[in-house]
Amino acid sequence: MSRGRSPMEARPATAALRALGLTVFTLWSLFPIYWLVQMGFKKPLDQNSIPPKWIFEPVLDAYRQAFTDAPMRALLLNSLQVAVLATAIALVVGLLAAYALVHLRTHQARDYEFWVLSTRMAPPVAVALPFYLVYQHTDLLDTLWGLALMHVVIVIGVVTWILIETFDGVPRELLEAAQMDGCSHWGAFRRVMAPLAVPGLVGAGVLSFLLSWNEFFFALILTSNHTTAPVGLFNFVGFQSVNLGALAAAATVLLIPAFVIVLVFQKFLVRGLTMGAVKG
Repeated sequence: MSRGRSPMEARPATAALRALGLTVFTLWSLFPIYWLVQMGFKKPLDQNSIPPKWIFEPVLDAYRQAFTDAPMRALLLNSLQVAVLATAIALVVGLLAAYALVHLRTHQARDYEFWVLSTRMAPPVAVALPFYLVYQHTDLLDTLWGLALMHVVIVIGVVTWILIETFDGVPRELLEAAQMDGCSHWGAFRRVMAPLAVPGLVGAGVLSFLLSWNEFFFALILTSNHTTAPVGLFNFVGFQSVNLGALAAAATVLLIPAFVIVLVFQKFLVRGLTMGAVKG
């Protein structure tokens, strides 16, 4: 009579299947990035070859073209300025709003929290025309300041919600202890609560920066001369042809800052986005 496999015997097989699944998923996820990067190093003849050439002589012609035929350097600088400005404003406003919603409770606090989250529910195309008309009458159209304020509207809901969960995960006894020592709400926030919320603040800041850095729709609608790098990629898309090499090279450069930021702040990002997930 055959005996069933023991848990110790089944464990290596389970681990092997898990490793195989993770390997397949990783390769599936990274293949588009690999395809994009290698396309930027190919010659024009190799870019359109069928079947694709996996072994080729790498050249930098596409990168030179991307930074000479299109003002990618200026567009990347515009994207950086807008993303940093939008992230800074969203973090300040979101931090104060989250603290108020968690520790200065009112009967409408839950309604306010849902309203903050609901700002992400409306499709951008539904509010594009009203914002365009407002910007047109306030001289904010085609300005980096105006685009940064638009990006604040886009990211403020996510930032505030993450920080609400962050403050929910901080024991309320710390706030009460600070107030018993004579701190006002502002003093307790500045000296106790804000330092404890740094991981969530960093996580929210990274996510806010990435959302602003990659935003395309409102940058296309609200800017023309002072636009950003995602919109600038359309310089390589013509009516009858697409410059695949320059497009891939510019898109690769656009990916580098996001990759570096996630790599540097990875621990803060994971910790910040999971604060408040487990309570008790």
